[in-house]
Amino acid sequence: MAKNNYKMNVNQYSNQAEQIRKAKGNPNKNIHAKKKNSNYGGYSAGSYMAQKIVDKANQQERVKLPTWLNVTLGVEFAAVLIVLILRLTAFKDSAMLGHLSSVLLGVTCGTLFYIRKYKHTKKNSGLYTVITIVLVIMCLLYTTFGVLGLLGFLG
Repeated sequence: MAKNNYKMNVNQYSNQAEQIRKAKGNPNKNIHAKKKNSNYGGYSAGSYMAQKIVDKANQQERVKLPTWLNVTLGVEFAAVLIVLILRLTAFKDSAMLGHLSSVLLGVTCGTLFYIRKYKHTKKNSGLYTVITIVLVIMCLLYTTFGVLGLLGFLG
């Protein structure tokens, strides 16, 4: 009788373990929504997040500049740096380098205005408008005074 009693206790314990497992639920079941601070919301949450990412990417739309414009900007910035370094070190009293640096700065401001105005058309904020106006004014002033200075210097 002791043997039968032992088998009955083993069955009782295995049955009890199965009942506990069933009471807990399926361990493979997706229960993320029940966790605290979980942002899981099922299939609809995934589509919402995907749409949010697409909207953010569209908002930050970066316009790729053409190669000729990138090369032009690189050449202009290199020329401005070279002329300004020469003007401030070796040729401090050179009027021609002073006027040439003004022309180069004006042309660079004009190029930056062109990029901002015609390549990024979706910008309508107040700060964007102010920066664009400042670029135009600097382009006109530097180029005008630089060209007038060079014309006066050359004859």
